[in-house]
Amino acid sequence: MIIDTHTHLLDYGHWPEEWWDWVAADWAGQKPDRIPSQVRDRIETGLVDPDATRMLQRMDEANVDISVLLPIDWGLDFTTRAPITAAVDKMLELASISDGKLIAFGGIDPRRPNAKELVVEWFERGVRGLKLYPGCGWNPTSDEAMEIYALCESRGAPVLFHTGHPLPVLDAESSNPSLLKDVAVTFPGMPLWLGHAGAPIWWDEALEVAESGPNVKLEMSVWLWDDSDTAAEVEFTRKVLQAGDRVGFERVLFGTDHVSGAKVRPAEFLKTVTDMFLRLPEHAHALGRQISPEQMASIMGNSAARDLGLPV
Repeated sequence: MIIDTHTHLLDYGHWPEEWWDWVAADWAGQKPDRIPSQVRDRIETGLVDPDATRMLQRMDEANVDISVLLPIDWGLDFTTRAPITAAVDKMLELASISDGKLIAFGGIDPRRPNAKELVVEWFERGVRGLKLYPGCGWNPTSDEAMEIYALCESRGAPVLFHTGHPLPVLDAESSNPSLLKDVAVTFPGMPLWLGHAGAPIWWDEALEVAESGPNVKLEMSVWLWDDSDTAAEVEFTRKVLQAGDRVGFERVLFGTDHVSGAKVRPAEFLKTVTDMFLRLPEHAHALGRQISPEQMASIMGNSAARDLGLPV
C-alpha cells in the first residue's frame, strides 16, 4: 500500500488574495515589460482541480493507492473568497466519491472563536486528521491550540504541522519544528506528523522533536523534488537511515507535496518523486546499509495507515 501523506487539491477561492498578488508580482518580474495585472487573474486556473480528475489520474500513473488532502486555513490575517469551511466541505465531498482513494483532513486556525466546534463537526463528518500551519500567524503552544490537540488526542487523530520553509507570504520562524517539542511531550497519544520534516534547514530539529514523543513521525516531502539528481537521492537516503537509527523506520512517512492543478506541478511529478522513494533500498545498499521490505512498507504507507485507522 502506498499512501501519499502530503497533497493539496484546490478549488477556486481556497487560497487568499494576498497569495495571488505575490505570485502575480513574482511571475511578472520574470519577464521585462510585464506587469502583475496582466497575469493576476489567470494564475488560479492552473492550480485548481475541482473534481479531483487530475489528482486521481496522477495517482494511477504513480501507483499511489491513497492521497491525504490537506486544506490550509490561512487564518485571520488573510483574505480568501471561500471560507475554510468550504474548503473542508470540498475535501469531504471528493473523498466520499473517490472509492477510498482520497482522505480528507481539516485545517484550522486555533484563533478562530469557533475552532473547536468546527473540528468536532468535521470529525463527525469523516475528516481523519488536521493540517495546521502556524506560519499563518498563530502560536502552536497557545491555549487555543492546546485545546485542539487535546481533542485530536482523544480521538487518536493525526495532526500534520507545516515545518520548514513556509510559503513566501508566511512567517518562517513559526515553522521551526522545535516549537512543537512541548506539544509532542504534552500530547504523547496524538499522532504528530512533522510536515516536510523541517526541510530544507531544520532536519536536526525535526529529529530531536521526533525523539521527544512516541507518536511523532517525520513526513519527508520536499526533501526530494522531481528534478533531484542521484546525489540528492543519496543524501536523502542518509537522512532516512539516520531517522531509522534514532526513532525507527516506522516513524518515517512518504509524502510528496503534490498539487494536482494543471500547471503547478509537471504531469510526471508524482510518479517521479514516488519512484525516488522506492529507490531507497538501492541507495541504502550502496551505502553499505539495508532498508528491508518491511521497513519500506512502513515508510510507503503502513505507518500512515495505522494512524489513519486503515487496515494494514
